[in-house]
Amino acid sequence: MQPKMLPEPNITFTVPSLLGDGIDIDCRVYHPDSIAPTSDAAEWKKHAAVFAHPYAPLGGSFDDAVVGIVAAALLRTGFLVATFNFRGAHGSAGKTSWTGKAEQADYKSVIGFITHYVHCLDPYRHITLRRSHSEVRENEVELQGKVAARIQLQPPTPDPPAAVNHKPVLLLGGYSYGSMITAQLPDIEPVMALFEAPKNGTPAAEIRLRAEHLAEKQNTTLAGVRAAFLDRQHAGSPRQTRGLRVGGIEDIQRPHEPRRSLSVELEERIRHGIEELMAKTKKGHKTSQSTEGRGANGPDTTRDTAGPTTFKRDAVDRLPPVLGRTQFRPAYLLVSPLQGVVTNLITMSVPTPISSFARKAWNRLPAKPGKKAPTPTAAQTSVADNPEDKLVQNDTLVVYGDNDIFSPVRKLRAWTSRLQAVPNSKFRGVEVSTATHFWAQAKVAHTLRDAVMVFAESLLADT
Repeated sequence: MQPKMLPEPNITFTVPSLLGDGIDIDCRVYHPDSIAPTSDAAEWKKHAAVFAHPYAPLGGSFDDAVVGIVAAALLRTGFLVATFNFRGAHGSAGKTSWTGKAEQADYKSVIGFITHYVHCLDPYRHITLRRSHSEVRENEVELQGKVAARIQLQPPTPDPPAAVNHKPVLLLGGYSYGSMITAQLPDIEPVMALFEAPKNGTPAAEIRLRAEHLAEKQNTTLAGVRAAFLDRQHAGSPRQTRGLRVGGIEDIQRPHEPRRSLSVELEERIRHGIEELMAKTKKGHKTSQSTEGRGANGPDTTRDTAGPTTFKRDAVDRLPPVLGRTQFRPAYLLVSPLQGVVTNLITMSVPTPISSFARKAWNRLPAKPGKKAPTPTAAQTSVADNPEDKLVQNDTLVVYGDNDIFSPVRKLRAWTSRLQAVPNSKFRGVEVSTATHFWAQAKVAHTLRDAVMVFAESLLADT
């Protein structure tokens, strides 16, 4: 029997790829039980995960069975989970690239969306249970008695352990080709910097606006259902609400029901809101371009000066930084990673002596006749030459089978042993006996699910 698969997504939507080629990326977001309006689960701590699918030309998409097993395990553990289609997958526009660079841009787009969506998603922050004054007073007296008893009986509270990390976890992962793209991604902070203050009308700005808009729609709807549920519960009504799933741009639905709109009016408001935000950003972008170089009182008004009235045109053309942006602790999950000949053929970026020499030689060539090629920064060099560093420096789990026909087990064993042997390494590998690349047998599928859940629970325990 296969492990339990994913439920219907809470939101189905698209985001533009950061590559800027007009390709839209299909995305799905699943909320954990702790966000459900009727849930008694522990409070959600903004932990989130993104998981990528296998090679699209061979049928890979976010509907892949292994993607479903892993995503369902993470969802059950308490993560908000996002899955997506790379370009060319499942009917999406575009086609798979030979280098994997375009797919990295697709993945970064989803990271940008999910980090801002999680930051803005807080549906129950304003909910209070309306009670009579006498009930409040009775509860206060009872609470004061319990607090007094606790003060007398309990020893002093020890200091929290130094190892506890209060940042929410952002778990990035993938299966097969998806794991290879994950391994080639830069660190989280350089990706987040792309969304810090993006220019209006760019893919990064649109991704941010879409994330903020959909999160606020979720906050409003979920909070309303939660407040109604608490009122009915307090009144002693036997009627129970079954929760609510709110869709995004394309999909709004209830759980356990066929795909249909919860409300035509609500869906139209969401669509209208997104279109209005996009129109405003584009209008602001055009206005700032048309007024560049001239101000209200003359052509030099907007130029930078040494005085206190300096006006920076660039600030008008960008989204402002997010105040108090949620800081995440990265972690990585790679299932059936590709090693060896397959990786060389698909990405041409495996750090072998030949490819490293060719890359350095290419970087020394001038971009145009008479012009010197730009010198790569330290961050760019570290990502290009040592893409595995982040896997060693952050909590990482690799799960593979000993019957994988795409990656010889001896190569996977040597790779995991090498990275685990690095001093202070946080990289861990799990080899599953009799498992193939596709995890088709029920027994190994359950083993994969259990390994993912144990790893996910260990990440949450650290926070």
